[in-house]
Amino acid sequence: MSMDSVWVHSLESHSYLKPKILDIIDNYEQVREKRPEGADATTGVVCKKTDFFDPDPARYFPLFFENSHSLFDAICHKYWASSFDVDYVWFHQYHFNEYDGWHMHSKSNISMAYLLEIPDLEYGTEFIDIEKNTTFQPKVSEGDVLIFPSHIIHRAPLIRSNIRKTTIGININLNYPNMDKINPIDPIFNYES
Repeated sequence: MSMDSVWVHSLESHSYLKPKILDIIDNYEQVREKRPEGADATTGVVCKKTDFFDPDPARYFPLFFENSHSLFDAICHKYWASSFDVDYVWFHQYHFNEYDGWHMHSKSNISMAYLLEIPDLEYGTEFIDIEKNTTFQPKVSEGDVLIFPSHIIHRAPLIRSNIRKTTIGININLNYPNMDKINPIDPIFNYES
C-alpha cells in the first residue's frame, strides 16, 4: 500500500475540542497500564497513559463525534460508502521515551489518528510504503486527522524530548456502497431497480 492511501482531514472544531477532550483525559483514572491477560500481544506500545485496554473506553468520543460531521462525511464521500460503524476508539498519551511500534489494525476497514496534541511535528505518525520499501511521514498539523486503510503498517515514533503528545485512534467499518455514486457508471449493477 502506498503513501497515496493515507490522507489528512483538518478538523475545524479542533480549537473547541482540544481543551475539552484533554480535560477528560487528564482526569482519566488509569484502568490498566498493560494489556489484559490473554489479549493480543502484537502491538509494541510503550505508553503509560492510555484507555486502549480499558473495558469501557472513550468517554470523550460522543463529544468528538458530535463535532466531526465534516470528517465522517469526507470519509463516506472518499470511499463511496453510504454509512459506517465505529469499531473501537482509544487515546494514547506519550511522554519522553514512549512510542508505539510498527503495527496495523485488525477487524476494521479504515483507521484514523486524530492529532489532538502534538507540540513537535517530528513525532507525527510514520507509515511503511510496501510498494517502494520505504517509510514516510505525512505533513500534518495539530488538529489534523490521518485517515488510512487499517492494514497499512504504521507507528508512533519514540519521543526523544520532554513533550507530551496525545492522539485519538478510531477504527471504523464501512457498510454499504453509495449506489448514487455507482449507478452513473454501472446502472446494471443495481439489480433491484
